[in-house]
Amino acid sequence: MKTKRSFSSIYWPILIELLFFVLMSTVDTIMLSNYSDHAVGSVGNANTLIMMFAVILLIITNGVAVLVSQYIGAKRDDLAQKVIGNGLVLNLIVGLLAAGIMLLTTDQLLQLVNTKPVLYQDSKVYFQVIATSLIFVAMSNIVTASLRSYGYAKQITTVVIIGNIFNIIGNYLLIYGQLGFPELGVYGAALSTLWVRIIMLIVYLVMAYVLVKVRPKHIRIEKDLSKQILKIGLPSAGESFTYTIMQSVILGMINQLGPDMTTSRSYINTILTYIYVFSLAYASANGIMTGYYIGERDYNKAHQQTMKTAIRSMFIVLFATLMVNFFSGSIVGIFTDNPVIVQTARNILWLAILLEFARSYNMIFISALRSAGDTAFPLKLAIVSMLGITIGLAYLFGIVLGLGLFGIYMAYVSDELFRGVFMYARWQSRKWEAKSSYLENTI
Repeated sequence: MKTKRSFSSIYWPILIELLFFVLMSTVDTIMLSNYSDHAVGSVGNANTLIMMFAVILLIITNGVAVLVSQYIGAKRDDLAQKVIGNGLVLNLIVGLLAAGIMLLTTDQLLQLVNTKPVLYQDSKVYFQVIATSLIFVAMSNIVTASLRSYGYAKQITTVVIIGNIFNIIGNYLLIYGQLGFPELGVYGAALSTLWVRIIMLIVYLVMAYVLVKVRPKHIRIEKDLSKQILKIGLPSAGESFTYTIMQSVILGMINQLGPDMTTSRSYINTILTYIYVFSLAYASANGIMTGYYIGERDYNKAHQQTMKTAIRSMFIVLFATLMVNFFSGSIVGIFTDNPVIVQTARNILWLAILLEFARSYNMIFISALRSAGDTAFPLKLAIVSMLGITIGLAYLFGIVLGLGLFGIYMAYVSDELFRGVFMYARWQSRKWEAKSSYLENTI
């Protein structure tokens, strides 16, 4: 099966796809900000908790993505198709379990992050609807990760763009109650997202059938493939889960600072996401290319590709964060005219220059290590840095020293810089070359 192997042919469609995917969330934020600033804070609270469970879906997704790209590099499409089918079943089970737990423990989870009474009801409604949507996201993640490895990123981008259009229409009708629909506010935004995700999954499954020839016979659990997926995916998802635990604990601190700071955080994260997607696109494209080279046993190309990508990404991210800061007044003004929120966001966006620069560096090397099968090292370092250092610094800077939200973002910068040094050293050590020995039994 023919795949597109140049970095640019993978990178650009992924970047466009991610930008439009983020746009879906931004549209929700802008439309809800016109409805109520507190509605935005409610959704921000719910989304942090949702991410705690969404990363569980990455256990299977990351394992599938690495194996598919490596088997493509090894010219074993038959095994790649089996991995995709196996992943669909496993992630459906994981999605059902995650959604069930979220629905049963909604109140306890919202209390855990100190959700203020003014935000509580909207947070609960949004959380429960989006929790249900994770069942469909779980299966979509498997298909999109696999299609990217096969070089079909443009097709995914088309689906995401159309999904955004449907989401905007759904938001307009259901948030504000237009054309005879009820005015549902936050609940309407959640319902729109749910239905769009269902439709997108159906389209993705058709694409998997047509483009990469995944058939019903492939959709089953095979013991050996499941072990390989979990061996790669568990540490990868563990790292992401560690990140969301850190974010949830720190969100509790932010909520103590008041609703304005909770809402400020939501707006800041929305803006920074547009910088983050550049790093993520570079990391994703580089990860696929690294997987190809690992499958071919060309470790030198994998090493060189990653170093070149890291340098490119850091320069792009540095330029993007500078541009955001030069126009920060106008950008934040899109969301709110609350002077406290505007000034808080503008101050923190300057700090984000260093934050996003370090995060970009980190993501490139972590993605490359995952693609090589070296997943345990990033997890161990994440636990030490995020849980052992960052939470403590956030409390020290933000609460004890009284620096508030700015101090908390200083802690985030410390985490990215600390891990970045060790990730670079790990990649340069080339110990990752010995982490894909299982391929010897299948090639």
